[in-house]
Amino acid sequence: MLKRFTALLFAILLFGLVGCSSLSLAYNQLPLLGGLWADKYLDLDSDQKARLKDKLLAFQAWHRREELPQWQSLLRQAQTALEDGVTRQELLALERGARASAERSLQHAAPLAAPLLADLKPEQWQHLQKTLDEKTAEWREKQTGSDASDERAKRYTKNLERWLGDLDRPTRKLASADAQAWHFDLAAMSQGRAARQTRTVEALRAWSRQDLAGGTATLMRNMQPLPTEQAYREEVMASVLKLLNGLDAQQREQVRKHWANWTAELRSLQGG
Repeated sequence: MLKRFTALLFAILLFGLVGCSSLSLAYNQLPLLGGLWADKYLDLDSDQKARLKDKLLAFQAWHRREELPQWQSLLRQAQTALEDGVTRQELLALERGARASAERSLQHAAPLAAPLLADLKPEQWQHLQKTLDEKTAEWREKQTGSDASDERAKRYTKNLERWLGDLDRPTRKLASADAQAWHFDLAAMSQGRAARQTRTVEALRAWSRQDLAGGTATLMRNMQPLPTEQAYREEVMASVLKLLNGLDAQQREQVRKHWANWTAELRSLQGG
């Protein structure tokens, strides 16, 4: 949930890259990382892997040219919001910008992915479903453990520091306490996860049938919370806003430097 509300910039597969120790390294390795990720879920044969690599290289070239400037614009938007205190409307605007980037990326990826998906064997679709089910079982086990709230708090603070840079101890403690106090409705979250899993398979099958617009629209629905998830979403957003607006001048300057480094990396990546 956190990434939809505090990841002020990016979405979809590329969402996690800015959390890596080196944005440039992760971005430049996208064809390799994307291929490994897809193979894990689809159990591709050697010919399919080679074709996928070519498609990922083509997608990366497009994204480097078209979307990296949009990411830089969102960074500037986030920096402006941070100056005078971030409002809920500004956070939602950044989220909309990230979602728009995701939608453009999906629209471009759809015709690249469709031929490969159309050639998947029945056992590969079964492998996809089995892997998704296993991931859901792992997730549920973690969420029902005695230390589940502590783990959510750790992930929250870790992700915050990926996005904002190093936080001082009092700020980390405040963020952790907030996360532990969130009301995590396991039934509602399980329902949301199951719905997204089902829609993901439906969307990929739609792409395999050349229903590119329908598959993309289905995947975009996955980025919207269900009504039963809305209360949790609001708790997360309130915590993010409290933390951002509680940063002192020195902390805000550190965040600006952190984002300035990202901007420099994005400009370098855009140039290839």
